[in-house]
Amino acid sequence: VREAVVSTQSTGVFIEKSMGEQQQIMQAQDEQLNLVGKSIGRLKEIGTLIGDEVDDQNELLDEFYGDMGQTEKRMSNVQRKMDKILEKVDGKKQNCIIGVLLVIMIIVVILFFST
Repeated sequence: VREAVVSTQSTGVFIEKSMGEQQQIMQAQDEQLNLVGKSIGRLKEIGTLIGDEVDDQNELLDEFYGDMGQTEKRMSNVQRKMDKILEKVDGKKQNCIIGVLLVIMIIVVILFFST
């Protein structure tokens, strides 16, 4: 009888000890899960910030491409006008204009360095 009581008490102690260890393990797991949850929350915040920054950059790029399109149209217009002017002026006139501009440039350089 006495052995049965001791055995029952040992079993009770073992169960209490096992339950205490399991509670400690569960508590440690809960703490780790809380840390993981906080890390996931921070990653979500960072992801949101990155997404917002990408959206801002996309808006800036859209504006930039719009400006580039306008500039390209202007450059095309200037090129067409230059082509028309060059068509009107033949080779002899071009050479004459270049010669006159060269003489004017030489005079300006001489005047600049002589003063």
